[in-house]
Amino acid sequence: MDILTELPNVVRCAIYTRKSTDEGLEQDFNTLQAQREAAEAYVLSQKQNGWHMLADSYDDGGFTGASLDRPALQQLLRDIEGRRVDCVVVYKVDRLSRSLLDFARLLSLFEKRGVSFVSVTQEFNTSTSLGRLTLHILLSFAQFEREMISERTRDKMSAARRKGQWLGGTPILGYDVDPQGGRLVVNAAEAERVREIFAISAGYASLAAAQQEIQARRLWTKDWTSKSGKHHAGRGFTQSRLAALLRNVIYIGQFCHKGVVYPGEQPAIVDRALWERVQHQLKADTRRRVPHAKVESLRSGVLYCAQCGERIWSTYSSRQGRRHLYYVCRKKKADAKCQQQPVAAIDLEPSLIEQLEPILGPDFDRAFLQHSLERITYDSRTREVGVALVDGSQFGYTLPLARRPGVRRSFEEQQAHGRVPRVSRLMALALRFQDLLSHATVRNHAQLAELGHVSRVRVCQILMLNNLAPAIQQSLLFLPKTARGRDRITERSLRGMAKLVDWDAQIQLFRSRFVG
Repeated sequence: MDILTELPNVVRCAIYTRKSTDEGLEQDFNTLQAQREAAEAYVLSQKQNGWHMLADSYDDGGFTGASLDRPALQQLLRDIEGRRVDCVVVYKVDRLSRSLLDFARLLSLFEKRGVSFVSVTQEFNTSTSLGRLTLHILLSFAQFEREMISERTRDKMSAARRKGQWLGGTPILGYDVDPQGGRLVVNAAEAERVREIFAISAGYASLAAAQQEIQARRLWTKDWTSKSGKHHAGRGFTQSRLAALLRNVIYIGQFCHKGVVYPGEQPAIVDRALWERVQHQLKADTRRRVPHAKVESLRSGVLYCAQCGERIWSTYSSRQGRRHLYYVCRKKKADAKCQQQPVAAIDLEPSLIEQLEPILGPDFDRAFLQHSLERITYDSRTREVGVALVDGSQFGYTLPLARRPGVRRSFEEQQAHGRVPRVSRLMALALRFQDLLSHATVRNHAQLAELGHVSRVRVCQILMLNNLAPAIQQSLLFLPKTARGRDRITERSLRGMAKLVDWDAQIQLFRSRFVG
């Protein structure tokens, strides 16, 4: 008999570890390393069956098990799709997932790719129906336990609120947090400031007038330092901050929880009669306020979205005391299929007037223009503007790119040279981030975020692009340059696609949306 036929098949084992928080990961020997040592010992015990460990590390430090959006897990799934893993080894079942639904999806993927699953501390064999049933029962009880813990925590916090206890949060002007018991204690200097603010507000009929007087007297918000040592300097009161302070029942010794007011443990620092007087004035001021004037736009009522056919409304944003008018599709928020982007009135209106002058003459006014236009359509993807006049004539033109700060190229330059799509640059950046992590150039996502001068959340968003199928990644890297309008493929449209575990499903969805 040939001795080679007696050798066991090689089983490539990937060890996956996870910890929900970052606490303790900086230690020389942390919980991720402890999980890995236990898993390595188990794999070595199965050496006679052909098991051996892969050199790649799949460690998720500081990521919850309630979601599959974890970088190391997604890398593991990509390796499974690439047929580079035969067995996944974890210390405990909940290290892989705490969600029964997600765990079932992972097991289905493992079974589809012929990958077995092993828990070191719990004897499971996913190759049998009884083993799968046992796993599902265990996860059901684990999920039930988590929900019960959450309910008990919420009930405890509600009970504490009903007793008037302080449960933490941003410190309040007039009080300090007792470091021994966590209760609110009166800060004498700040309490005097609060009483002065209430007295000023009671003497003015409007919130705006009171806010101006408070600003003139330089009465600032609370100046405090967090436990981590971050200093929060006092700032001037805006009308919204002032209204929130004046309506806070804490200052009369009460607490509000879910709309119900309860007696509080903290002493009152404002006389109840003064507080109620201020409340009456706030209500009267609210009734007296004139609603915001409607923004008058040059083409109100005739501008429509070329993508979904809905009306485009005018809105504005205020920056540095100036209003900036925009046109926004009415249906965009309700219908995710509409990809219409807002267009600034300062871009659309002058170009439209320039196009209409040869037709209507140079001396037309707003009223004449309103009665001359039948319909205007705009498509942000191509920046095409379509104009229909009441006499039945029609024409169209391409809206040039704005020549304002922040726009690097003119329309003619963009049309001649094009630009690399943003999603192509992000895909290359995601691969670079993954390369830095794989070669241990950076230890974790926190260092990567610091290196890239972005937040950790943004790092995770960019790394999600690595969850896309290799064929999609290749397509994104070699997209043609955008010659006009906005990029057709955006990062937001790819995030939902990246959450799909099955690469075949990703490719099918990508083709249905973008190919052709």
